[in-house]
Amino acid sequence: MASTAQLHALGLDDMDIRISTWYGTLVRVRRGWYAQPHADPAAVEACRLGGRLACVSALKYHGEEVADDGRLHIEVPANAVPRPETVGNDAVRVHWARHPSPGDQAAVDAVAAHRQAGRCAARTARG
Repeated sequence: MASTAQLHALGLDDMDIRISTWYGTLVRVRRGWYAQPHADPAAVEACRLGGRLACVSALKYHGEEVADDGRLHIEVPANAVPRPETVGNDAVRVHWARHPSPGDQAAVDAVAAHRQAGRCAARTARG
């Protein structure tokens, strides 16, 4: 994942970005965010929804074997406006973060994902 500003910092201008998107060497994920065509589909979907992979989805991204609940877990800033696709969607579990967890733009790091998974499992067990 890369923002328009990051692509500009790499030396691409807006025309380069448009051409790369047209030729398929970049994929527009959402306004101001791009991915390479071979990017992890779950990470692309998390970005499309305004966040990045979290919890068990991030653990899978990092190559760990985890019990999967079938949902896409994403981390978004606590002050983010919920995207309509996430409201009432049982396929997406949103983790609201007051402070961003360590990691990159695709996913939180494994340590943070383990911490999130523990809290998420406890919350699910409580009902």
